[in-house]
Amino acid sequence: MFKLTDPEFQLFDQRNISVEKVAGSIFTSILGIAIIVGALFLFFAVGLGWLFNTCVAVTAILFALVIYFTIIWPSVEHRHRSWRLTDIGLELRHGVWWKHMQAVPWARVQHADVSQGPIQRMYGVGTLTIHTAGTSNSSVNLAGLSHEVAISLRDKIIRQRASGDVV
Repeated sequence: MFKLTDPEFQLFDQRNISVEKVAGSIFTSILGIAIIVGALFLFFAVGLGWLFNTCVAVTAILFALVIYFTIIWPSVEHRHRSWRLTDIGLELRHGVWWKHMQAVPWARVQHADVSQGPIQRMYGVGTLTIHTAGTSNSSVNLAGLSHEVAISLRDKIIRQRASGDVV
């Protein structure tokens, strides 16, 4: 479990990898069906030839990339996403190639929501959305937290805002 103010960065829930893989598999299946229909249409329109062969080769390479990002990428990305609560606010780190660090000061937090999609609900994870003051980047989503952790974080934020304390 985690402490509500912990100096160490916490990884998101491991079950979120499965959520991302299932969601990606659904997308990949739909894309695969569309590719097969498109290839059949192209085959009947132009027949076998260099155009058909080139399109099939390029599509196969692109589809292989989509499968890579469906099966392998969620595990890679998971290792590069973390969060922590401090006395000042919430800090997020993410990015495999381009590293991003985001800080949400408690003074800017307006409210927080917890949500779960159907696949997240099956795996017991959820998304904590923190709404902040301002118009640009006015909400921060922490998708892939354990549902219990998301609710605990939301409750801490609500208690903090209700007390008027900025910590």
